Amino acid sequence: MFWILIYSALLISSLGVFMLLSKKHILSLLIGIELILNGINLIFIVLAKSHQTYLADILIMFILVITACEVAVGLAIFILNQRLNKTIDIGDLKTLKD
Repeated sequence: MFWILIYSALLISSLGVFMLLSKKHILSLLIGIELILNGINLIFIVLAKSHQTYLADILIMFILVITACEVAVGLAIFILNQRLNKTIDIGDLKTLKD
């Protein structure tokens, strides 16, 4: 059971890396970052359950806070880009500098 969860966490993280490398839309970048962080959280959960340590629990909470902040900032950028440019393409983010 331990290795199944580790392999599934690696699969989730690799899907996140693939979504980051595709770079089509802003939402695919945000979802890719979310998948990577969720895969890391799953690895920490498995290691915390197997070694009975509290350090992994603290790291999980820290990553969850970072994920929540990333979602808030990313969705704010997405909504601003959608309102100004009427598109979700990544190439139109240069117009937000003004």
